[in-house]
Amino acid sequence: MFLKSLEIFGFKSFADRTHINFADGITALLGPNGCGKSNVVDAIKWVLAENRSKNLRAESMEDVIFNGTETRPALSMAEVTLTIANENGLLPLEDSEIAIKRRLYRNGENEYFINSNQVGASSIRKLFMDTGVGKAAYSVMEQGKIDQILSSKPEDRRYLFEEAAGISRSKAEVADAERELEKTRANLAQIDIGLAETKRSYETLKVQAEKTAKYRKLQDEKFECELDIQLLKLKDFTQNKARHEQNRKEAEEKRNSAANEIEEILNTLQVNTDKVKELQEQVNTKQQLVIKISAEQTGKKAMARQLHEHQSQMKEKIGQIENRIKNIEERIDEYNEEIDSQNAELHEKHKQLSDINKNVENFSENIRQSSSQIEENLRLINTNSGKINNLDSERVELQKQLTSITEDIVTELDAKLKDAGYSSTSNKKAKEALDTALEKIKIYANGRANIFKDFSSLPSHSEKDSAQMGSDAVAAFTEILRMLEELSQSISEYTKTTPQFIDDFLSPEGIITKKRGIDSSIQQNLSTIDSIKNESAELNSKNNALNKKIDEYKDTLSKLRINQAQMAQQITSCEQQISTLRKTLASEETSLREQQNELFEENKRREENEEQLQETEESIAELEAQGQKITAELNDLDKQISECNSQVSGKQNALQKKQEERNKYQSQLEKLSVGIAQYDTEIRNVKQNFQENFSRDLMEFEERMYTITTPVPALKEKLSQVKQKIQELGTPNLMAIEQFAEEKERYERQQANYNDTQKTLENLVRVSEEIRTKSSEMFLDTYNKIRKNFHNMFRRLMNGGRAELRLVDPANVLSSGVEILAQPPGKKLVNISLLSGGEKTMTAVALLFATYQVRPSPFCLLDEIDAALDDKNVASFVSTLRAFGNISQYIVITHNRKTVMGASTMLGVTMEESGITKVLQVRLDEDTMNGNIVFNDQSDFVEEEVPQEEGIVIPPRPPRREHNPDGTLKTDEKTETEETRSQQ
Repeated sequence: MFLKSLEIFGFKSFADRTHINFADGITALLGPNGCGKSNVVDAIKWVLAENRSKNLRAESMEDVIFNGTETRPALSMAEVTLTIANENGLLPLEDSEIAIKRRLYRNGENEYFINSNQVGASSIRKLFMDTGVGKAAYSVMEQGKIDQILSSKPEDRRYLFEEAAGISRSKAEVADAERELEKTRANLAQIDIGLAETKRSYETLKVQAEKTAKYRKLQDEKFECELDIQLLKLKDFTQNKARHEQNRKEAEEKRNSAANEIEEILNTLQVNTDKVKELQEQVNTKQQLVIKISAEQTGKKAMARQLHEHQSQMKEKIGQIENRIKNIEERIDEYNEEIDSQNAELHEKHKQLSDINKNVENFSENIRQSSSQIEENLRLINTNSGKINNLDSERVELQKQLTSITEDIVTELDAKLKDAGYSSTSNKKAKEALDTALEKIKIYANGRANIFKDFSSLPSHSEKDSAQMGSDAVAAFTEILRMLEELSQSISEYTKTTPQFIDDFLSPEGIITKKRGIDSSIQQNLSTIDSIKNESAELNSKNNALNKKIDEYKDTLSKLRINQAQMAQQITSCEQQISTLRKTLASEETSLREQQNELFEENKRREENEEQLQETEESIAELEAQGQKITAELNDLDKQISECNSQVSGKQNALQKKQEERNKYQSQLEKLSVGIAQYDTEIRNVKQNFQENFSRDLMEFEERMYTITTPVPALKEKLSQVKQKIQELGTPNLMAIEQFAEEKERYERQQANYNDTQKTLENLVRVSEEIRTKSSEMFLDTYNKIRKNFHNMFRRLMNGGRAELRLVDPANVLSSGVEILAQPPGKKLVNISLLSGGEKTMTAVALLFATYQVRPSPFCLLDEIDAALDDKNVASFVSTLRAFGNISQYIVITHNRKTVMGASTMLGVTMEESGITKVLQVRLDEDTMNGNIVFNDQSDFVEEEVPQEEGIVIPPRPPRREHNPDGTLKTDEKTETEETRSQQ
């Protein structure tokens, strides 16, 4: 047993909580019309997650809740609990007993439970997939569903075979895979669009980053060359300064020695000692001042030269900065133009997206309007069906009236004829006499007319002939008058034999007129029905056209949504491009401001350098004037000393030699001091220039100064080459490397996402193909079995004949419809739509039992499917039903006594209280239960084999894939060869 019990509360006419226990075998459910028998079937369908109110014979789902009666209030909810035995583990749950419950509130809220655990409707449907049980399976067979199976399109009959083959779950998986596949394809398309945009930006920034990296490397090489040149200059100046200091020290010692010797000579000269000494002191003082002025003048000149060189360097640097500013401004203008272009493109894309959104809204609105029109047309069709039913009822009533009034006409006519003494023989004789008199008059008048005509055609007449003709004419008219009197007498006789009540029958108030009125009403009724049917057919045609338009709208809407997503992705990419450009523009503007600030500082330093140069030149001029003045004073002192010394005779020559020697060393000392001062200035200028040019202290690289081996000319040549390369390279995007790093990370992330999505797409395609192949094989195996069983079951039920199943499209097993052909005994093989009602039902029953032979449903509900069967076919149906009673559990709703006699349990459905259904359970007598009542015995029935259908194509399985130990797919030549062979 599969169904144990059913508990209903508040569902349709079940106002009270009703508990129904089901027994093994066949259970007959019977009761008068309108008592709620089919509500039991509806309750089972409803608890199995049926959500279409039309399939539950309701306008809306709220209508299944008990709506009250004259004495009972309406309920606020409906609840149905179906208890199922699961000892054999047919359902994929460990429990031996499963309770499925559904509850509906008037606010539209639905609740589903499996063993008191709340679940969703999809969980209920998945639980019964591939079991033959469910709202769309073959476990529930109603009269309307039989007609639907037999008269529906071949494609709509597939569900029986799919459920029997157990591929409903696989088909649902394929549908899910297809939806996921479409979603993945759309996602892949969007990722591809974004990846293409990112790749363009990636390639652009990659080129810019390579250029920037090369530019930075050249700048580093330029810095190192300039650094080495300045370090070598510093080293040369430092070494020369040290050497000059050593020479100055030696010259100073020699000068002091000569001065001491001169002082000794002078000491011997007592006469002019004081005066010469005083003059000599003045000379020494003046000479020191000359040395100081000379040294200062030399330093100032060196400084002036350095300032001139620095001025030239600053001018060159200012020119370079101005060029860089010009290049940056050009790039800024280009970026601004590109941003404007991108903004215009973005505006256009926003406009296109807005148009697409409007089109989406318009098409959605068109779909809604078309759907509303279809619903309105369906409502009108339903209304027309009601009108036709009413007109049919009226016509039936009119036909009853017609039958009645026809009988009244016959009765009244017999009575009138009897009262009038009507004799058909007398009437016939009178009619013959009347016809004879009329014929005589016609013949005589025609003969006389011919005679008169011939006489009048003669050219001349004699008086005698004319008199004779006049006499004949008088005789002729006299004879005609006599004949007319005889005709009058015949008419009188005929009138006497004709009934007078016919006028009453034919009068406006007569019975014949009434009959004609009824005939007219019936004819008008039929015309109205034809008109309504034509209107319904036209509405159906409009609905078909609207459905076609809706499909076209949906296709267009789907394409628009894809365009919408693509346009949104393009807008996002465009906005990202604009953002990148704005970042680059901001970087360039920052660089421009830095260059402008640097230009301002350089101009400021140049002005300061010009002021310093002017001050230095003025100082040099003042020092030259002072030197000339002091030189003149020294010449005067030398003359005075010479005059004093001329007076000294002995020591004069020695003194002169020593003075010359002292002057020689003094001159060397002056030159060396000037050189040292010059080197100090050079060293200071080198350090200052390096600080100004590179904003770094040159002495940071002091250790490097003693490791340089490349000579200055080679460094200058290399520096010139590096500058040439930098100039050829142009001005790069200084932020390109950082921007490229960000874009590269984004590109690699999107590429990985694309690869993963592509792999997912391939896996989904493969899974879908595998499921399709497996489902095709399972479907074909089940189809062939049902095909054979259907033929033999039809022969068993119809005591002969044959039946066939044919695939409409054998090349597409998974989508092909199934045609049903049947040949009852003594007839031709025809489509099932051409059979009679009883033959259709027996064919459907044969198909149902043929399906049960392959995959029996645990239970089956049969709702009055025997209504169109005669007694003989009912006996065959019950016999077959009892044969399957030990395989499945059957609940049969019926009015047929023979069907009830074939059941082991009976459930009586009544309505003791108006509008309230109650159920009574009755066990039938032992003869019925033990099978002592004899139905048709077909133990000698021999089954026939059915040839295989030709032209069937099963989709090939996808090639086998081999994996490496690390989980990756093998791609060697051997595997590729095997895959190629497998595909072939």
